[in-house]
Amino acid sequence: MFVEQWMTPDPVTVPPQTTISAAALQMSRHRFRHLLVAEGTPRGKKLVGLLSKYDIARAFPNHLNPFSVEVAEDTVPQPIATIMVRNVVTVDSSCAIEEAARIFRARRINALPVMRATNLVGIITETDVFNAVLDITFANGHGIKLVVESDDVKTALTLVGQLADQHRLDILGATSFHKQKSVNRVLSAFHFSSRPSEQFIQQLCTRGLRIVKLG
Repeated sequence: MFVEQWMTPDPVTVPPQTTISAAALQMSRHRFRHLLVAEGTPRGKKLVGLLSKYDIARAFPNHLNPFSVEVAEDTVPQPIATIMVRNVVTVDSSCAIEEAARIFRARRINALPVMRATNLVGIITETDVFNAVLDITFANGHGIKLVVESDDVKTALTLVGQLADQHRLDILGATSFHKQKSVNRVLSAFHFSSRPSEQFIQQLCTRGLRIVKLG
């Protein structure tokens, strides 16, 4: 799964000469926590910076809420170029979603501009990554979840796949991972369109798989 599938395409951007208070108004209107700073070119948008709500807040007088109705476009007239982050961490649109999650954790950031070559094409946030994980693991979907424990991934996938064919069960998705406290044991989660029969479950058990969860 790639970032391109989960990002917000064609994100709202502002030019670097935008006033700080005008950027605050944009964030307030759109309920953004981040704002991309870009310049238009004949080939697309060139990313030049990134603003967060914290950058805006630090640039405002202490007595004034930057996201209140009291703010006008010229309240803080300095350009955002004076406060924006210039060395922005980005990802390519073909980046794997799990790599984006790793970057969020390692860098302690929660938004990444998405590039295609040198052009800005999107933005992905921590929330987008969380949603991706929920969809990939079918936590947001319908169906029946079966979790089994086995010695290795291949055994679980092979046995469950074979029995699903025999019992005419549709597998919607499958994920596998090693147990944290026992690296030589594997948990595999399968999502079916309908509930497996008792015979299906019994056959899994007789072939060496342990049922961890069904439902």
